[in-house]
Amino acid sequence: MVDATIKKLISAIADQINLVVSWKEELRRLKNRLIMIQALLQDAGERQVTQPAVKLWLERLRDAASDADDVLDEVAYENLKRKIEIQNHMKRKVCYFFSLSNPFISRMKMAKKIEKIVASVDDINKEAQGFGLQTIPVVLDLEHRRRNLQTHSFCDVSQVVGRDGDVSRIVELLTDSTNQLPLWVLSIVGMGGLGKTTLAQSVRNNEHIKKDFAKIIWVCVSENFDVERILKEILESVTGRACGNIINVDTVIQNIQNELAGKNYLLILDDVWDLESQKWEELRRSLLGMGKNSRSRIVVTTREERVASIANHKHHLKELEDDECLSIIKQRAFGDSPIPSHLGLEVIANEIAKKCRGVPLVANVIGGTLQNNMSKDYWLSIKNMNAWELPEGECRILSILRLSFDRLPESALKQCFAFCSIFPKDYVMEKEILIELWMAEGIIQSPEGSCKSMEDIETKIKELPKAISKLYNLQAFRFMDCEYLKMPLKGIGYLINLRHIRFSDVERMPANIGRLTSLQTLPSFYVGTRKGCKIEELGSLSRLKGGLEILNLELVKDKSEAEGAKLYEKAIDELRLLWDSRRELELESNHDEEVLEGLQPHSNLQRLVIDNYGGENLPSWMLSSNELFSPNNFNLVKLSIRSCRKLNGILVISGLSSLKQLTICYCSELTSVVDGAFEKFSLEQIKILDCPKLQSLRATCLPGLKELCIGGFLKELELEESLNFNCIHHIHASLEKLSLFDWDKLTQLPHQIQHLTALRELQIWEFRKLDALPEWLGNLSSLESLEIMSCQNLKCLPSAEAVRRLTKLKRLRIRDCPGLMESCAKETGAEWPKISHIPYIYLW
Repeated sequence: MVDATIKKLISAIADQINLVVSWKEELRRLKNRLIMIQALLQDAGERQVTQPAVKLWLERLRDAASDADDVLDEVAYENLKRKIEIQNHMKRKVCYFFSLSNPFISRMKMAKKIEKIVASVDDINKEAQGFGLQTIPVVLDLEHRRRNLQTHSFCDVSQVVGRDGDVSRIVELLTDSTNQLPLWVLSIVGMGGLGKTTLAQSVRNNEHIKKDFAKIIWVCVSENFDVERILKEILESVTGRACGNIINVDTVIQNIQNELAGKNYLLILDDVWDLESQKWEELRRSLLGMGKNSRSRIVVTTREERVASIANHKHHLKELEDDECLSIIKQRAFGDSPIPSHLGLEVIANEIAKKCRGVPLVANVIGGTLQNNMSKDYWLSIKNMNAWELPEGECRILSILRLSFDRLPESALKQCFAFCSIFPKDYVMEKEILIELWMAEGIIQSPEGSCKSMEDIETKIKELPKAISKLYNLQAFRFMDCEYLKMPLKGIGYLINLRHIRFSDVERMPANIGRLTSLQTLPSFYVGTRKGCKIEELGSLSRLKGGLEILNLELVKDKSEAEGAKLYEKAIDELRLLWDSRRELELESNHDEEVLEGLQPHSNLQRLVIDNYGGENLPSWMLSSNELFSPNNFNLVKLSIRSCRKLNGILVISGLSSLKQLTICYCSELTSVVDGAFEKFSLEQIKILDCPKLQSLRATCLPGLKELCIGGFLKELELEESLNFNCIHHIHASLEKLSLFDWDKLTQLPHQIQHLTALRELQIWEFRKLDALPEWLGNLSSLESLEIMSCQNLKCLPSAEAVRRLTKLKRLRIRDCPGLMESCAKETGAEWPKISHIPYIYLW
């Protein structure tokens, strides 16, 4: 990672030379020394594996580079400080000569610091000559690299080689019907890199295994064999839902027992490192009461023999043959193409395959490294590298695997990957936070400059130190759940380099956020009445991207004030516009229509939410007559309109030709939606709920519609009228999910539904006069899930023959239907024989 730091320093020095008045010559000398060292780093990186002295030399260089990084931050800080002071008219006219802020004194101190680092780097450079380090050019043929990567982009890197016999043997043992031992355990044991996890995955995906076990559960155990965590992950696996706030282990066990009742299952415990007999017995006792134990199995993968000894059968994973390693290398380096004969690489590839000594992970990594460079010299350098000569064992494997890290195409990537080592094994990292942490460490930079640190404010802090306003290099600032923090936060407006700010409580949003002109991430903006909190603060934030939520829009006075936010300039892809739901719209006039008209977004917007809007009409920028937002220019994919209590008449949104998801709910005055303009859309999902005055919804000409969820309309409205179900042929081949809610008048389901041959999920809620399900329900040949809720008059299902025709039905959920629940009760209900074969039945 030293090379990444050196590269960053050279770039930073080049930037600062153009900005500073002083220290130009000193910085140039430092830059030249670093360029000389940079050319030696690849050779040094490979030699450190076998030469401890070179490793110590790299550590000295790392320390010197860190010192240089600190000094450059001081240089950048002084420049930023001067800029801030000028901008805020804070620079003093008279400065005492011996003051610490005296510019002459500061220049002298900084020059001495730079000279000291130059001397240190000179010593390190001289020492390198004694090791005989070779100069290797750092310029990469990026076009050549790009070509090679492009050639192999369709290669199946997950292809398993040489393990067919292992898979067959393990599957045979796991599916042996004569074995009636409760919770019979098989362990897969072998050193790291042999492919234990890959083998277990191959077993899990085997068709015989899928057929033989009702449930297949996968838990990554890692170093800590925590019984409570394992049980929770088992529950999450069998239910497909997070455990949430369940903290009682007995409750977890009871829920697992309910899910696995009467079922045989395969539990795979992957990557078990340590196993105390007491903990194993605790887990085993918990599992014994679950499912059909005589047909349930456990597979454990481990590299430890003592862990494997808990099993009834141990399967020792052997090394691959040389030709199998060669096959992996070829697959990774060339895909399905043969090795080009004119390159002279075939013989070298054979010799490298032998050096892999049967370890598939090594062959896989080496193949991936070789695909980046097709030169014979490069392949020979891999064949002759020192790491091959280390003794057998996992240390040798790790040294070889380091090759893929050392030869990453960009040095900054090494630091990014190395930084991830601070997280525990199997930790789930959040992408955006990880990127901000990389930025905070200066590993990745934006074109405008570098940053040094990120502040993540602790929850019990009551007041931020005044010095926070001096952190001019700060780029990312997070304060989450700071309930004791004194407001308002002062000095935030001076952090002109800040690019990302996150806070969990919108009411604690800092004032004067508009001064942060470099800001790119601002998840929420809370419109206020105090100075520095009005919507105009957003106007100067032209670099915002990602998502933005604006709350308290009722405090914006008119269109002109709303236009001050300049949303049309910001390339954000998600916008949420929220008015206060507690307003009494009937008792007060509002300017909501003017305000929404002034909040015209950028044409790149993809997702829009309008919540608690008090206007009667939608803005002109959502109409096809507006030139900027014509069907060809507007990219909105998802539109959600909620709780807009005065919105009425015909909802015209015909300009949104790219729209795929439309949600409209709780709009109490809405009478009609689109009225025949659906054919202009590419809609895939429609949800329209609880609009009690809605009289017309034309779901015609939508050949790509996949999900339809409707209900809560005008009580006198017929379902066939609202949907024009006679045109169901337009969506019969595409609709996969249909949800029908709150239709009091209907005594039977519309017969046109039977033609929805692609339907996988059907939900029927609050059909209070429905007394029976139709026979044609059996025509829904693709149906996998049926949910019936709050149909109090429903007592019976279709005939047994119709239910049997639903061959793909896996889930039946019945809730708050007393008559039907009684008749479907397990073993005792009259309807139970019809449904007993369905894998998952929920009655509550």
